[in-house]
Amino acid sequence: MRAWKQILTFILMLSVIGITLSGCMFFSSGTIAQITVTPLTGVVPLTIHYDGTGSTGPSGIASYHWSFGTGDESYEATGDYTYEHAGTFTLTLTVRAQDGSIAKKSITVQVDPALWITDTNLNTIYRLDMNGNLLNTFALPTTQPYGVTIGEADGKTWLFVACQNNGNQRIVRIDPSDGSVGEIYSAPAQSPRYLTYGADEPKRIWHVDALSRKLYGMNRTDMQVLGAFGQSYFKSTSPQVENVPFLWEPAGLDWTPEEHSAGYLWYLEGETRLLYQIKIIPRYDIMSGTQLEIVGDPVELAASLFPVTGIDFYDGYLWAIDVNHHAIVQVDPETGVPTGTAITSFPGAAPGGIEIQH
Repeated sequence: MRAWKQILTFILMLSVIGITLSGCMFFSSGTIAQITVTPLTGVVPLTIHYDGTGSTGPSGIASYHWSFGTGDESYEATGDYTYEHAGTFTLTLTVRAQDGSIAKKSITVQVDPALWITDTNLNTIYRLDMNGNLLNTFALPTTQPYGVTIGEADGKTWLFVACQNNGNQRIVRIDPSDGSVGEIYSAPAQSPRYLTYGADEPKRIWHVDALSRKLYGMNRTDMQVLGAFGQSYFKSTSPQVENVPFLWEPAGLDWTPEEHSAGYLWYLEGETRLLYQIKIIPRYDIMSGTQLEIVGDPVELAASLFPVTGIDFYDGYLWAIDVNHHAIVQVDPETGVPTGTAITSFPGAAPGGIEIQH
């Protein structure tokens, strides 16, 4: 009886193997996925070269499939890919041999944040690591650059730079990988100062102008103004600024996301050293428009930081450019007090704006 059971078990195993061979992929010890990637670490934007041609299998490799850990894929044996956000990514190669067997292999790619700084005297923009080490220098075709932000337009990631340009104000769109100029737009008003990109709907480039003293929401593809919010608007809708200077001396502008909402703008008023949180309220029908509302009480930043020429949020902290000390200072956004961490070893003489790409 036991012998018959062993025979039936053996027959069943052969049946399962036969089904697998006839209709499904199967892993074979003779098929090996081999990944070659350079570099494995670096600062965003990080372009890697990937190569799977070292993979082997019975009668050769029939197909390659790369997954970059970002949702992007490739079916080429070798190529280049650019990571446009910081983080730790799992890069996976799946190969199929001519006999149908498959093999997989994964490695980790570490992408660190980049620090972008404009210089208003030298008309340049610097790409740094978070220790202040210089990675790239891009010359600008316009003068007096201030605000800089990373944003997406036309299916690609760009740097947007606000330039006063001796009264011929411009916003320049630049490829962060090589510094090439994509577009040059006229900037609204007369004295463009700071920019930020709201990555959630309604997806705007937000810009504050020092002369008109307004916040502008602009279309990210052509810089068409879709909304303008001045002092009178905020004084009528937000009691926090009813009796104090607001949009008087812009010292910084940034955007942060918020789950189930369009996120928040953060505006630093240089006259009062107050940091304001501004809620973005998307339009609710075709007859309405996007609205802004200051929420909560502003936070006063330490006087030792000023004058400040740009702010950015990263990793739970506010980073501010302290011009007098030529430092990028980490600040506790809840208290306005510096944490003691600062970046000082960066080039340039007149920093005008900051963006941390992450």
